[in-house]
Amino acid sequence: MPRLANLAAFRLDRRLSGLAASMEIGCSRYADDLTFSGTARLVRVANTLRRAVGQIAAEEGFTVNQDKSMLVTRAGRQRVCGVVVNERLNVARQEYEVLKAILHNSCVHGPASQNREGVQDFRAHLLGRISWVGSLNPGRGAQLRQQFATISWSDNQ
Repeated sequence: MPRLANLAAFRLDRRLSGLAASMEIGCSRYADDLTFSGTARLVRVANTLRRAVGQIAAEEGFTVNQDKSMLVTRAGRQRVCGVVVNERLNVARQEYEVLKAILHNSCVHGPASQNREGVQDFRAHLLGRISWVGSLNPGRGAQLRQQFATISWSDNQ
């Protein structure tokens, strides 16, 4: 699917990259998420950028979802595709805390008590979530792996 998305958005990508270069800002796209980044100058040209992106998108057969469009400065939490990207890549604190609580409760009450969505292989599911956190923040990932190692899986999967 990513290849199809890239093919469908090829002209859009080229035009938006050119626009970004002309404004001396960065531009990236993952699936249907567009991200523009730059210095404080970006705040000053934000309205011009929004109009130009909307026009280019429309000309290429796409629509910008204004409800999802936002300007976030360094002072706010900058998230792209669920990843916090401010100073370094990281998982959002709330997501980390929720996963940490699930692991703790799995140790205390058993993993079946925490599998509220009925995930078939809950053990693999948790390991995947831990690996994702670890890919963004190795220290937090190591802490979660230590906690995961204390879960008793004898009666549960």
